[in-house]
Amino acid sequence: MRFLFTGPAAAGHLFPMVPTAHALLAAGHEVLFAGSAPLDFLRNTGIPVVDVGDGGTLGDHFARMREEGVEFVSNGRSDEETFRLAAIGFALHARVTVPALLRVAEAWQPDVLVHAPFQAAAPLVAAKLGIPTVVHNFGAMPTAAMVGMLAEQFADEYREHGVSGPAVGRVLDVLPASLGGDGTGWRSRYVPYNGGGVVPVEQLGGAGGRPKVVVTLGTVLTEWDGVRAITGLVRQAAAVDADFLLAVGEADLAMLGELPANVRPLPWVPLSVLVGGVDAIVHHGGDGSTWTSAAAGLPQLVLPQGANQFVNAGVVADQGIGLRSSSEEVDSALLERLLTDEGLRKAAAGVRAEIAALPSPAELVPELVAYGKR
Repeated sequence: MRFLFTGPAAAGHLFPMVPTAHALLAAGHEVLFAGSAPLDFLRNTGIPVVDVGDGGTLGDHFARMREEGVEFVSNGRSDEETFRLAAIGFALHARVTVPALLRVAEAWQPDVLVHAPFQAAAPLVAAKLGIPTVVHNFGAMPTAAMVGMLAEQFADEYREHGVSGPAVGRVLDVLPASLGGDGTGWRSRYVPYNGGGVVPVEQLGGAGGRPKVVVTLGTVLTEWDGVRAITGLVRQAAAVDADFLLAVGEADLAMLGELPANVRPLPWVPLSVLVGGVDAIVHHGGDGSTWTSAAAGLPQLVLPQGANQFVNAGVVADQGIGLRSSSEEVDSALLERLLTDEGLRKAAAGVRAEIAALPSPAELVPELVAYGKR
């Protein structure tokens, strides 16, 4: 059976789909991933990739909005306004993929089209060609409303192709009900995929001895806002008896000034490896950072900056698996609590068990195959 996957060129949207695609490949099915620049996110997965973009990146399309004064960091915007702006930006990114995605689907004739909820071209192509669809969610945020907002942005495209509206298919959530999602279809286990990479051997050991805290800002925020979100945290870390590992890739650290002796930058390492060797994590609330940490049972401190990070921060706090704060309010007492609060650690272990109890992507394969044969 043939499964065509597609999503916007952003790690937070693509990476949760990769374990499902790998499970289908391992079961002997054909999988093709339709993506756009940069394709490196997908090339490293081992899954065949076809380019349906125009050479522009998601950042390029959002930069057009930035020229009009729209910033990634929310600065007090309401959730409604944040998601409305996101719909405009992701629609720009998806609009250019419609012709190529349609050609790919016509030529390859997939049995099922699996798409990230923010890929607005996929429901149009599926509706036009009559292909069953699976909306592959990536976290806690219910996405049905966003799929509808994107369809509104695509009104002209639907008219052009003679399609009355987006395809309505099944939804796949990757978290237990206690953490969110749409809850209208399947649920499978969140299996962290953070890309490949060379792992320093010292990062393979378990937590122990002097406490270790990993600090990350994901793959998008540093491009828009540098490391501003953790400037205060780095200063406060000097007063905490723990080692802080800065996992911020190639981001410019100049605005942090001279780093305290217990703060050390790391080369890029897959987060799923890092979380196995530390005692806690501080991050911005991105989906990859949040749910990789939850799957590892790690206490979290979330410093949300924009997009749906405030949704994730709320879930983390409500479930008792971590703390939330503004960047400006982080102090050494909060960092000490992150490391010493047994309630956080116990709740995080409970959520880890909930995630592990869900069916694995491999266990979901028969359901996906039966769906494609309807």
